[in-house]
Amino acid sequence: MEMNTSWRDFQRLCKLIISFVENGGDHIKLVRAGKHQVVFLVKGPVYLVCISCTEEPYGSLRGQLDLIYGQMLLILTKSVNRCFEKNPKFDMTPLLGGTDGVFSSLIHSFSWNPAIFLHAYTCLPLAYATRQAAGAVLQDVAGSGVLFAILMCKHKVVSLVGAQKASLHPDDMLLLSNFVMSSESFRTSESFSPICLPRYNPMAFLYAYVHYLDVDTYLILLTTSSDAFYHLKDCRIRIEMVLLKSNVLSEVQRSMLDGGMHVEDLPADPSPRSGTSSPHLGQPRFSTDSPEGFREAFVGIGGPAGLWHFIYRSIYLDQYVSSEFSSPINSSRQQKRLYRAYQKLYASMHDKSIGPHKTQFRRDENYVLLCWVTQDFELYAAFDPLADKAVAIKTCNQVCQWVKDVENEIFLLGASPFSW
Repeated sequence: MEMNTSWRDFQRLCKLIISFVENGGDHIKLVRAGKHQVVFLVKGPVYLVCISCTEEPYGSLRGQLDLIYGQMLLILTKSVNRCFEKNPKFDMTPLLGGTDGVFSSLIHSFSWNPAIFLHAYTCLPLAYATRQAAGAVLQDVAGSGVLFAILMCKHKVVSLVGAQKASLHPDDMLLLSNFVMSSESFRTSESFSPICLPRYNPMAFLYAYVHYLDVDTYLILLTTSSDAFYHLKDCRIRIEMVLLKSNVLSEVQRSMLDGGMHVEDLPADPSPRSGTSSPHLGQPRFSTDSPEGFREAFVGIGGPAGLWHFIYRSIYLDQYVSSEFSSPINSSRQQKRLYRAYQKLYASMHDKSIGPHKTQFRRDENYVLLCWVTQDFELYAAFDPLADKAVAIKTCNQVCQWVKDVENEIFLLGASPFSW
């Protein structure tokens, strides 16, 4: 296949390939052309095609196409299929006018956001009392015509409340937050917009009231009523007053500046500390001034061949936490390379044809990668390529204990598990 073919010719070629295969009673999934993969996803009358030379697993690329389709449904709903069924030459470009930034932002996230392949969301680290205060005021409006109330800071959840028996899929949260953050109109004024949540109901619109409370923090109130703008505006005013009075917004901004978990803070011998904060999330990074104490703080990361980064996913909560990037993974290129390594490790761990696996240990010139999957959590960790296997395993145990010790601060506890 000539990869320099004009775009229109390529479209015709894709249609020809799909029609040829489907006429034979089969479905096309993947075509390899040298270093390129051409991945197909057929959703009724809508064909999605991805050309990639990133060596990403087929399942990852197909999942990305699925999210692009989901982003399209968020804007149009699945009822757009009827337009194609009535008129195969129907052009939906006008309906998607002005949304180039939304899709570009989503595609960019395929290179950095673990939520893409984990199908989980991440929370902003906050003191338990602060998150409870945010949740309490959101709970006050849930049920009064509000289906979901979501307080977010960039792509991280501060608090989330749903009406009784209503649950929100992590993929819908990803698509919704991407839609809000990449649409400039939401930043300039309070907005009331029809949106579709593909995992919740792909055939119907909900209505989203969106308001930025500061430069990074925004509130989303979702309802089924198309004339609820003024009611939701009143709800937002009440929520904002409580958040300001209880210092939730200032704590959110402080957390954004402080960052999340750092591997340098991993306790040498973590033990359950009920009711106390982790060194970084609630206290100074190193609580001792002595050189001996400083050295001891680093024992848990394996010395020179130590822990560089980790991602921990709670299976029950459908939430994850990842450590902040630090030396030697400083550049965006290094971070993207590690993301790809995690992506391949995840795909390998969940490959039903050869697994699934419970543990994997890989060593190459870039990292030692260790993955551990249990019924409660998944842990993905990257170490110095010279790391000792026994030390890496011990360190992963310490990471799991550390996460458990500070779970009140890094997870939204009490959130309903997702049935999907």
